[in-house]
Amino acid sequence: MIRTGLMLLAAAMLGACASEPPETSADTSNVLELRVDGLKFVGPDTIKSGWTTIRIRNEGGMTHHALVYPLPEGITPEMLDREVVRPIQLSLSAAIAGDSEEAAQIASTMPAWVADLVWMGGPGMMSDGVTGEATMFLEPGNYVVECYVKSNGVQHNYNSREGELGMILPLTVLAEDGGMAEPGANVTLALSNSGFEITEGAFVAGTNSVRVNFVEQQMYNDFVGHDAHVFRIDDDTDVDAAAKWPDFFPIDGQQTPAPAKFVGGIHDMPRGSTGYFTVELEAGEYGITAEIPDAQANGFFERFSVG
Repeated sequence: MIRTGLMLLAAAMLGACASEPPETSADTSNVLELRVDGLKFVGPDTIKSGWTTIRIRNEGGMTHHALVYPLPEGITPEMLDREVVRPIQLSLSAAIAGDSEEAAQIASTMPAWVADLVWMGGPGMMSDGVTGEATMFLEPGNYVVECYVKSNGVQHNYNSREGELGMILPLTVLAEDGGMAEPGANVTLALSNSGFEITEGAFVAGTNSVRVNFVEQQMYNDFVGHDAHVFRIDDDTDVDAAAKWPDFFPIDGQQTPAPAKFVGGIHDMPRGSTGYFTVELEAGEYGITAEIPDAQANGFFERFSVG
């Protein structure tokens, strides 16, 4: 994934407001239903514009996520794979082998157009058996849906067969408006430079719709911003390990298996944006964390209970 690669480059160069579940809207027509099959997203490759739900059934046997973003004009998914994903995997492999000089040299070949990428949300971390769902307002254009979690040192967006994509699904968002209404929510989560804050409502057992207000956005090492990923805290959960696991600056960041069961969330979006995600929760303890370095120290860890 692009962000992983860019951050490897940086590293190398540095050395509804109630507490009841919301009623389901009658208008759910603009939904992109995908599933995970091995290391592929499988499903339709077009969706109407406007408020858009991306729902992914993860039965792939490991933790995944799905970052959504438009490609700059003239850039194709094949170019993304050839010019970014493949060199980044080579850089990652060199870093794992302990050759930081080679890793930096490879990563320095990133094309200039990566600076034009804007992250537009998408379903957050979801363990095997979890259905991730996020809703964003998407303008027409050519997008990708991408997973860059790592397994055995290999990013899921990488396919060793040249010319074939890994977990990168090309997606066309049509000019036709899907007519979907903005969702309701029983929890509102505000993300600012100082961290998470639940400003309205409360999580409940069952279905939760979470409104995420990106009040402020800040890039860490110029590449990754604030987002939110929910995980379950069981008696044997290493909370510190789970809270920092989404940080992919370290070589072993986002390396499967994950240290906790992740149940969903939403990727980063620009300042001033609003997105939504849906999570199914059982009674118990949970944590919300982010894909940034030192999430807990930066205020991006929130623990909550569901009765």
